[in-house]
Amino acid sequence: MKNILLILMIAVVALTACDQDNVMTKVDTGGVDYVAVSHTAIDAPYMLNADNNYSISFPIHRTYKNVSGTVANLEMTSNDDTGLFELESTTISFADGEAVAYAVVSATNPSAIDPAKIYSFELTVTGDNASPLYNTAEFNGQLELKFVSMGTASFVSTFFGEAWTVEIFKAEGLSIYKAEALYEDGYDILIIEDEGAGIVSVPEQKAWFQTDVELPARIAGSGTVSTNGDGKKVFAMEIEHYLPEYDHTWGVYDEVLTMP
Repeated sequence: MKNILLILMIAVVALTACDQDNVMTKVDTGGVDYVAVSHTAIDAPYMLNADNNYSISFPIHRTYKNVSGTVANLEMTSNDDTGLFELESTTISFADGEAVAYAVVSATNPSAIDPAKIYSFELTVTGDNASPLYNTAEFNGQLELKFVSMGTASFVSTFFGEAWTVEIFKAEGLSIYKAEALYEDGYDILIIEDEGAGIVSVPEQKAWFQTDVELPARIAGSGTVSTNGDGKKVFAMEIEHYLPEYDHTWGVYDEVLTMP
């Protein structure tokens, strides 16, 4: 995250540090106060977390910082088709004397962010005052989680035909859990709870190592949430174990996690 913020800061400084009078002398804008993205592409994911309200603030620049009433028109597309992320406003206004304003992409439901997924966005400045060259930015976002230990849970796996205990961690501010080394050391498993709906989901992730082919097997699945006689949450899940590289599946198995 520090590297990404540094890239953004460098871009902002580079653009705002220019002698704008010299720029206007060399480039005739015809009096148009052009608006442009600060950086056309950022390769590394911007980390979405509670500190930034699970949102991305992207700087938009303009040519003349002392012109009043400049407005940038914006459009956004994303690789997420659920409507989870949205552009807070399709227009942004520049304050007098300011060369930079910020477009904000935010999550409508942070708990629904898939921690295993990198969300890709394309932000475009549109309209007559859009820069002809620097009008589109491509960037990514991924959930950053801060976990706190909840204690020890019990786990029953029909796939392995065994039961064992596992340390459970909960993400701060979100109903996302991490089962440390649930199936095998080195493979922590994320489980997402939708408390309102009483269901859980297990996003696709590496779960244990298949020695025959020397590749990590993956899992994915979903389940329901109930409460047992001791007042503990029980996640009754149906989880598929598979090897996508070989288009092979071992099938779907009942796996039960009783929370601390």
